[in-house]
Amino acid sequence: MRVVLLQPAPWRPDVPPLGLAYIQAATKAAGHEVTLLDVNLALYEGARPAEREWFETSHWFIWNHPLGPQALDLVARAKGVLERMLSGALTGPPGVVGITMLRSQKAFGLWLAAWVKRNRPGWRVVVGGPQCFPQYEPAAIAADDNVDWVVVGEGEYTVVELLAWVESGCVGPVPAGVIPHTGEAGPARALDKDIDQLPFPDFTGLPIERYLDGGRLPLFTSRGCVRKCVFCIEQAIWERFRYRSAENVFLEMKQGVTRWGARKFEFNDSLFNGHMRVLEELCDRIIADGMNVSWGGQGVIRAEMSPRVLGKLKLAGCGFITYGFESASQRVLDAMKKNVDMGVAARVVRDTHEAGIGQKLNLMFGFPGETEADFQLTLDFLTENAAYIDQVSPSDAFTAIIPGTELYARAEEFGVAEMENAWFWEAEDNDFAIRLDRFERLCRHVKALGIYSTYRMEKVANRDQVLGDFSVHKRRWSVALSHYEAHAKQMGIPLRAIPNYEHAVRELVRSLVGASPPAG
Repeated sequence: MRVVLLQPAPWRPDVPPLGLAYIQAATKAAGHEVTLLDVNLALYEGARPAEREWFETSHWFIWNHPLGPQALDLVARAKGVLERMLSGALTGPPGVVGITMLRSQKAFGLWLAAWVKRNRPGWRVVVGGPQCFPQYEPAAIAADDNVDWVVVGEGEYTVVELLAWVESGCVGPVPAGVIPHTGEAGPARALDKDIDQLPFPDFTGLPIERYLDGGRLPLFTSRGCVRKCVFCIEQAIWERFRYRSAENVFLEMKQGVTRWGARKFEFNDSLFNGHMRVLEELCDRIIADGMNVSWGGQGVIRAEMSPRVLGKLKLAGCGFITYGFESASQRVLDAMKKNVDMGVAARVVRDTHEAGIGQKLNLMFGFPGETEADFQLTLDFLTENAAYIDQVSPSDAFTAIIPGTELYARAEEFGVAEMENAWFWEAEDNDFAIRLDRFERLCRHVKALGIYSTYRMEKVANRDQVLGDFSVHKRRWSVALSHYEAHAKQMGIPLRAIPNYEHAVRELVRSLVGASPPAG
């Protein structure tokens, strides 16, 4: 069967997309004819220089569902490129189009699905990816008229079974892990136990040399996490920690070098140091082979990251580690269930630097119960250790309380008094405006210290829009409209393009009418 896989926007195209490379490998192994297209890269390359920041996570709001005027304008200017790309791939007998989807990619992913149905009505559309995991919105995406099926959760084997079912004329029950647009969904699919059995990702069709970090390939060594942080959805998504053998990962790296010309690797795990013995075995294989590559990924702070281990990582080519640091307050870390001692954390940060490995610290703000004094401890830690820290990554979600997490289930115990949505929850001396203020203060602080921040601005990119939304949440209609007017002016868009603007206008009018004295 003909299969065309599409990577939608937005995503900063540093490296080729890994998820669809795994899907391509699995579907090819099952005997299908596959074409993989990175539509995101094509849009990025066609964007004006100032528009390329829209592909950063800080500008997710440009791609709201449905697509706003700025994203639509960019797509319209790229119409010729997109139509040549899509028309060239969707030729011959109709087959299946697969579209992966993060939350920020939902609007453009569904735009692609609509293009397929409008221009190639015989083709069927299947959507998968992180936004289709059970904890997010697979059923809502399956309800879209341009989507035939949604693959829930891990997709490599589910897609293969779905394609076999389609080739059979959709006879028999719907495969496990599949939600159809109409009809009964298949049963839930158990997680694959042995992830060593997955085929190595196939990057055929992707212009590897055109990605921003040329020569770097993504891979994963594990799925899930060994920690149980209360704010994190990992435990709900992955259920348990599964890891690949050192030999299996090493062989994939060898293939990356020989087949794809890779010189660098990006480990896309939630943490690459979840199993320390396997990590050391991988380093031993790389060192013994003499493979001249650099690599890095995200890890947890743990006592086992000793000078000896860090020295071995460096010798094996590890050039960068992103640590899930979150806060320098021991009290806050304990409440998060980070299982981290600040003394160990400070030692690991310094030892990582001494080993010659670059590092980035992920940071959060406004965890329930975090005081101004707790926040100051984080600022002080950054000041005291600026010489050892290469980058920080401040979370522009601050602290979102996500359904499916322990924090969500026990919100009242954490002092959360009001929680209508993940962003605008409130606790004592802690609301969205306070969290936003701490985020921006930290951004200014790290800039003053000379530490590079992955959030390159000193203020939230769509500050007035989110403060307007917060004001809507608080039913402060006139304040919301003032923020929306400022946002529209800043972005050069009509007010009616702001999702909540008309709602705020209606509610303001209603409140004013209700406050009017009776006639006569």
